Amino acid sequence: MASETRTRARPFPPTGKWPPDDTEESVLGTDLHQTTITNLRWGINEIARLRRAPEGPVPWKALSQNALLGCLHFDGSSYRTYPDVFVYRHPIDPDRGSVTLAADGPPILVIEVLSDSTYEADIDIVRGKGYSYAHAGVREYLAVDPTGAFLPEGIRAWHLVDETYRLWAPHGDGRWHSAQIDVAIALEGAMATVYTRDGRRILREGEVEEELTRLHQELDRLRRLLDARQQGAEDSL
Repeated sequence: MASETRTRARPFPPTGKWPPDDTEESVLGTDLHQTTITNLRWGINEIARLRRAPEGPVPWKALSQNALLGCLHFDGSSYRTYPDVFVYRHPIDPDRGSVTLAADGPPILVIEVLSDSTYEADIDIVRGKGYSYAHAGVREYLAVDPTGAFLPEGIRAWHLVDETYRLWAPHGDGRWHSAQIDVAIALEGAMATVYTRDGRRILREGEVEEELTRLHQELDRLRRLLDARQQGAEDSL
């Protein structure tokens, strides 16, 4: 596993229970942190809608920063975590504030967006969150660092092989293609971006109205062109 992470003066892992339980305060992070979470969840759920059969349910659902109960520390004690983004293949009641491994099973995909207070636990596959998620049976795990402050490569990912996480390399297009759902993930600069496997890019927060405006303008242009051609045809009669 690559080890080019930002160094710290404090011990790694820190003394005391490792990793520490997530709290609602510890997972909030910066505006970029929250924007990254929003764009990942949005993109994953938009593709689920694209892949939904007529009148059928969506084939998967991404949640963000709800409690995931039932994960364990390396020593077997319980661990409370709020994954930044996590995906299930079955519906989750939107009124629920938590999911449990016992009732819901493990998510098929977890994404953690790194921050100063959580990055050490997020990328620790031996005793940190990586261990907890692997032990829970999460098939795919991505750590995303949009600024490159903690991971120079921006994204580091693992998939579950024989109950152990192994490094998951990007595809030839530089994106991480999920084997669980029809989604690929990459960074465009500091912005997390979601794609379908065949390369369609999903719009991010702040891009939807711009794209709708562009499409309306293009439609108006085509209508004017059609009207002009029809008028020209009538004038030639």
